[in-house]
Amino acid sequence: MGVRGLTTYINYNQDIFMQQYFLRDCFLVIDGNSLCAQLYRTLNGFSAFGGDYDKYAAHTKTFFKYLRKCNVTPFVIFDGSYVVKKLKTAYSRLRSKISGASRLDPVTQDSLQIFPYLLRYVFKEVLNELNIPYTICEFEADDEIAAMARHLQCPVLSYDSDFFIYNVLYIPFNTVEIKPKPIEHNGTKVHAIHCKLYTVKGLCDHFGGLKEELLPLLATLLGNDYAEKKVFRKFFSQLKLQKSRKRKNEQQRCIHAMFNWLKNETLDSAIEKILGRLKKHQKNKIHLIITRSIDSYNSNHCRSLLFFDIPDETTRKVENIVIPETSSTIGLEENSQEDDEDDGDLFEDKDDSSDSTGSEASSVEESDENSVPDWFADRVRTHLIPPCYLNIFTLHLHFCSPQAEDYSDTDSFLCALPILRYGFDMLTDFEHDSFTYVSREGNNEYRRIFIDKEYSTPRLINAPFYELSEEQLKSCFMHFLQQHFSNLDISDFDMLPTNFKLYMIAILWWIAKCDVPLTHVHSLLLCYVVLEVIDEKTGTFRGHNHFNNKFSKKIEEFKRRPVNQVTEDVCLNKNKVNYEDCMVAASVLLKHFEIDNSIKKRPKSYDVKRIHSFAQFQCCLGQLNSLNKLCCKNFETTIYSKSYNGTFVYNIALKLENQNPTEYLDQYLKGATTVLMFYKNLCTVFSKLLEKLDLKTKTCLPKKVTRRGRRKNKTELKEINFLVKGFESEVVI
Repeated sequence: MGVRGLTTYINYNQDIFMQQYFLRDCFLVIDGNSLCAQLYRTLNGFSAFGGDYDKYAAHTKTFFKYLRKCNVTPFVIFDGSYVVKKLKTAYSRLRSKISGASRLDPVTQDSLQIFPYLLRYVFKEVLNELNIPYTICEFEADDEIAAMARHLQCPVLSYDSDFFIYNVLYIPFNTVEIKPKPIEHNGTKVHAIHCKLYTVKGLCDHFGGLKEELLPLLATLLGNDYAEKKVFRKFFSQLKLQKSRKRKNEQQRCIHAMFNWLKNETLDSAIEKILGRLKKHQKNKIHLIITRSIDSYNSNHCRSLLFFDIPDETTRKVENIVIPETSSTIGLEENSQEDDEDDGDLFEDKDDSSDSTGSEASSVEESDENSVPDWFADRVRTHLIPPCYLNIFTLHLHFCSPQAEDYSDTDSFLCALPILRYGFDMLTDFEHDSFTYVSREGNNEYRRIFIDKEYSTPRLINAPFYELSEEQLKSCFMHFLQQHFSNLDISDFDMLPTNFKLYMIAILWWIAKCDVPLTHVHSLLLCYVVLEVIDEKTGTFRGHNHFNNKFSKKIEEFKRRPVNQVTEDVCLNKNKVNYEDCMVAASVLLKHFEIDNSIKKRPKSYDVKRIHSFAQFQCCLGQLNSLNKLCCKNFETTIYSKSYNGTFVYNIALKLENQNPTEYLDQYLKGATTVLMFYKNLCTVFSKLLEKLDLKTKTCLPKKVTRRGRRKNKTELKEINFLVKGFESEVVI
């Protein structure tokens, strides 16, 4: 949900409505989608390059380790599928995201903050690694988050204006100082996270006489997912706003006037006066909207308690609201109390002859109760059905996820549609002819594409999805691969590390569906080697100069070592890759995790075609992992934070352009023998698979160089290479 303007209003008056708070020794219910986004916003990430997932994972781990240091026990709850009444908002936000992503480049990335494609999956990777309990709701999570916080009598951490309305202890993320501070408590030194705490009681106390039960009504009038503000246009036309230099925004003055009006009302009297300004045929419909909205804010049902193994005790029951007797001619009376900023009456009589509420009221969705089969709900809650299948199951709808790519080219997700279609068919028992994919169209629009049986893969087992055994589900995944790769033999993957097999399958799918330069494949292989092998030996350093300054003597010694012959001994076992070789390789590779300051001076050197190619790969990788999970995991799930860094793969692909990748890296990583052997063995398996499956990569032709270009070539090469010195962060994680 979200109440327009309320966050701004509360933030403007933080000292009045919030109190200083030290978070420690307690439970904490976390809005998962919100925290995932807010943590990314606090990270200096390079969105224009498609996602530096290793950096984001490290940043997220730090946050949760800080909570642990303060003895805070988190419970994370994620949103599920959209509900019908949310779709209008979803489409509006999608248009905005497309517009932002189409303008994304190294200059604009700091201000636009487009979230990388696999970000939420990486957030959940961290939760799994740190054993932090989480669940995913079938639909929107706000009601359950609030109900669980009330049950545990603990705060909610989010950044959503709805939590100013729910009667919960609420910590807005923008008030949190992430790093804990040492404080004295009962003569003992403890650690706590400094933040601000909002309570409904504090708000009501400020507006003397305001009752807590009226706040959901305020949210409904101002506009939320149940009704737009324009539905109550007639009501607001009689709300006289105070004149104030401090609050120039009409919405802010409107919110303030609403608080001052409601403080002298009961719930029944307020509803009666609101309905009193409507025509008779509108009242029941508007009352239904109000009732549904108020009930949602007061819901105490929390299915999440079952999945966190917390006893679900009986809580207070919310009484149904009775429609008060009202007359179409009743007026809205002036409040007896006035705020010092008010100017005259809060309401003034106006001609009631014309009415514009009817059309808006009649257009409000009367959505039925949202429900899904029990087997589906339970598998969603226990993480057996990936999030990308929620909308497609409930609404037969899948939204594109705007990211950094070439907006003059086709949508990067189109290459992954057959994978998504197979998951849809399995979940719906192959009963539907099509579903709708909402694709981007140009730079600021979307279009609906019907994904029909042209994208389908034949059914293997004629039985409902929920009756399929684990072995049958696994066989369905292998059937899908064999339908698309006729010569595929699973034994060809035996040599590969278990956590790289699905990554390799994604590379092969990518090549089969898109025009992929060979250099792009080698950049992905090398990225995996760095994140999975080298980082494990050296520690996760990011900061080329810092690393080389700290270990310069060591690295020089390692380079002077006699080179030992290494053959099959290393194979693809990362444990046999030497620490010394990893240090030598890191000394030259770390700079590729950064972007050069020159890119901001010459943004046209940013190659959006290369970015588009890697965006396609991410879509293939994400969808294959989701299908693999849906089918009980034939393969180990890819750990994205240990296999993909968008800035690195971009820079390496640029460096390898017009080169023989293997020969070039032989010289570039000279002295890192076992690292090179590991990388070459990956290349060997890849080459065999490519030949066996009759797939071909695209050859990059040398760019034509003009006479003027030859003269500038030496100086411009330094600018075009994104080998960074300016953005280093000297941090060891």
